[in-house]
Amino acid sequence: MNEPTQFGRYQMVRVLGRGAMGLVYEGFDPRLERKVAIKVISTAALADSELRASYSSRFVQEAQAVARLNHPHIVGLYDFGEEDGVAYMVMELVRGEELAAYFDMSQDFHLDFTLEDAVRMTCELLEALGYAHLHGVIHRDVKPANVMLSHDLRVKLTDFGVARMAAVSPDQTGAEMVGTPSFMSPEQITGQAVGPQSDLFAAGIILYQFLTNERPFRGSGVFAVQQKILYDQPVPPSVLNPLLSPAFDSVLMRALAKRPEERYPDAAAFREDLRRALNGESIERPAPSPAAPVWRLAAAASIDADPDATRLGAHDLDATVLAPRVPS
Repeated sequence: MNEPTQFGRYQMVRVLGRGAMGLVYEGFDPRLERKVAIKVISTAALADSELRASYSSRFVQEAQAVARLNHPHIVGLYDFGEEDGVAYMVMELVRGEELAAYFDMSQDFHLDFTLEDAVRMTCELLEALGYAHLHGVIHRDVKPANVMLSHDLRVKLTDFGVARMAAVSPDQTGAEMVGTPSFMSPEQITGQAVGPQSDLFAAGIILYQFLTNERPFRGSGVFAVQQKILYDQPVPPSVLNPLLSPAFDSVLMRALAKRPEERYPDAAAFREDLRRALNGESIERPAPSPAAPVWRLAAAASIDADPDATRLGAHDLDATVLAPRVPS
């Protein structure tokens, strides 16, 4: 797509991020005299009409989801429109980096974040998710690339492009498996009903990486990673980071439970236990449960792909997998 200089009253300043179908610009709103982020998508070049409709639908869905939410830890939406066949979304401009960039650059967790910082940032993420869930929005693609950190390391959750609004679709099922493979919950992988606990599972993966500088489920490709998510228990974080108390093991075991009903009932309960662990309080450790024997994982064409191959950046419009639903 040609680089525009203006959408509506908004002036383009520079490109912040690129995806296969769109870009994110730093922009300027002359009426309110403030800098903004402008996310644009153009589907005109796509020959497949269904794919065009899917991308357009996701973009509108993100605008509708974010418009519901007004929270200090969620990137705010200011405006939404279409011009010359290009849809654009005007959002709060966050000065900082995606959490993924910090994780990618990190060689030693303890040199990057203190334990207190890690717990605070995870709690801020959980506050954002709890607020979204309260307003009927399930993110479904929580991952470090969608968590922005401002210069003072405050969390801003972004990219609701595959969010599901529970009030619109109460059964939360669908014909597609959406999300990013390394951060999917078991029910997302198998095409089951997706609720708030799926977001909390992904938040648990992020917390685990905060605490250990490793992900709890690793493998040589998408299929291997998803098999581990379905069937393997992660190494307790205190084994990888001996400075952690066993209370953090208990928190992560519950957050990463295979069955949604065995995870935290909501983000507030997760946050409360995490704060208790930081304060040195003991937390009852739940017994791990095996994966449901009916779960089956289909071998997709991209079975040997790198599990992070779909993550192109914090602002990428195409950072999620859309694959055929796996039979249950």
